[in-house]
Amino acid sequence: MKLYYTPNSPYARMCRIVADQAGLTDAIELEWVTLRSKDNPVISLSPLGRVPVLVDGDLTLAEARHICAYLDEKGGRTQTVARYGDWQAVAAETEALAFLDAITVWSREVRRAKEDQSDFLLEVEEEQARRELAHLNATLTVPAGAPPLTFRTICLFTALGMMRFYKLVPDWRETYPAVAAWSAAYDTLPIVAATAPSADALKPLTR
Repeated sequence: MKLYYTPNSPYARMCRIVADQAGLTDAIELEWVTLRSKDNPVISLSPLGRVPVLVDGDLTLAEARHICAYLDEKGGRTQTVARYGDWQAVAAETEALAFLDAITVWSREVRRAKEDQSDFLLEVEEEQARRELAHLNATLTVPAGAPPLTFRTICLFTALGMMRFYKLVPDWRETYPAVAAWSAAYDTLPIVAATAPSADALKPLTR
């Protein structure tokens, strides 16, 4: 199997974490690609040229949730992605993924040159993020033992990791202490630290 990725892609990060849980790390070849370039090798596999993309024989998957579900099945160890039919779990996953999507959009906007940034978009994304953080602060419970790695929890701590890395909500620990305590439980996991966003892998965004 081959996973096309960029180190700071939150969606690729999720796949790498699930691969680790499934015991498939050594079975997957990682290929770091350069996006937004005409020679991006992902384009021939998926027309949008986005990561992550997983190739396994004649199968190509290009969406993080589906890749993670496939890795669950392939490894046979864990069930991180909720099965369709367990609609409460699917609904919780959907909300967590939407939070990650919102943080991703916000992070892309702040990486643009100041004169190119949309004040409206920045305001909307901060409002969305703070609403979700307030909801999580009222509902999350810090795990008593080893924190569970499910698709939902992976979405959440990956979103929080991006939020911290790009300094999007500077006061989040003080304003949302339950979220901060919950996040701290996951920060101790080796695979979480190993896949965290890196300044060395940061690429500037242009038009």
